[in-house]
Amino acid sequence: MKCPYCGGETHYAKCEFCGSVIEQSAGETVNEIFQDVTRNVTQNIVQNITINPDTTITDISKKHKSTTLTLCCLGFFGLGGIHRFYTGKIGTGILWFLTVGCFGIGTIMDLVSIIINKFYDNEDKRISRW
Repeated sequence: MKCPYCGGETHYAKCEFCGSVIEQSAGETVNEIFQDVTRNVTQNIVQNITINPDTTITDISKKHKSTTLTLCCLGFFGLGGIHRFYTGKIGTGILWFLTVGCFGIGTIMDLVSIIINKFYDNEDKRISRW
């Protein structure tokens, strides 16, 4: 709709350009608000439906999630860090091994990371293949 004061195109009961209040019927206002909300929601959906670059074939590790998960669970039996050696993270593997999985806290954090597909190998590739 056009503002009767400045002639600017606006979608609201208040002009976006000059700030004047535009009189209109309640039905028109509700309809315009509904159309505006629908337009915004549609734009958000379209923007969010994109292919995440983290899931391309080249960014997925050759290491297996099931093996990593099993080795991580060994940390609760005194063998902390074995899963980190498996994924090529030698430095932190030694640290986890000597501190029994950073006193269990590191093992729990790694376990959760593996389960929710946020654990990466030494090449920063996601470990997600079963």
